[in-house]
Amino acid sequence: MKRQTTLAMFGILFAAAMALGMVSVSGFSQPLFVASTTDTKATNQMGMFGHITLTATDPDGKIISYIQTDNIIVNVGENCVAESLFNVTTTDSTYKCDGEGTHSGANKNGVADGGFTYIAIGDIQIEPNLAGAGNVTLADELDIGRVKDTDPMVSESNDVNSAAEVTLTGVFIATADGTTDVDESGIFDAEDGGNMLARKTFTAISLAKDDKLTVEWKITLGGS
Repeated sequence: MKRQTTLAMFGILFAAAMALGMVSVSGFSQPLFVASTTDTKATNQMGMFGHITLTATDPDGKIISYIQTDNIIVNVGENCVAESLFNVTTTDSTYKCDGEGTHSGANKNGVADGGFTYIAIGDIQIEPNLAGAGNVTLADELDIGRVKDTDPMVSESNDVNSAAEVTLTGVFIATADGTTDVDESGIFDAEDGGNMLARKTFTAISLAKDDKLTVEWKITLGGS
């Protein structure tokens, strides 16, 4: 009976020790640790996202069309960014960066010296799912010419959950008689040819002669 009472008392004391997170080993109390099986992930993620705003106005400044939408960062653009950051050459022959940069090595690699600062527009509307990540050019770029933003705006990241944001702006003036339809736009690193960073198709904007189209791209890097 005494032995049963002792065992019962030991059980009570052991249960109390477990509740307090302590067990007695050879007379010394040790913390009871339980390993966590849950992965811990950083709250900020390094991603690259784009947003485009298009504003069309007539010669008197009246807004005739306004569109806001997210864009697609294409594969070749991602490859060019990777090459420039780490001074390597893309081996994927399908979506390779054309190597316009001046990084060291036998083959120049990365974004061209001027960066992704050229905005282009096109006049062929295609299905949104065909404006995919594998695009390297616009479907049908207008010969109105690309516009270079010589002074892009940069908003820098300043804490763990913030993002860096670059804003590019291009202004196009319709010069052709009749109507010019614009339904795609892209960012490039050259005045002609070169590598494309981002692309977006949208509902056609019809411009008469002397109408103005302002295209604003915002590229965001990082953030939570």
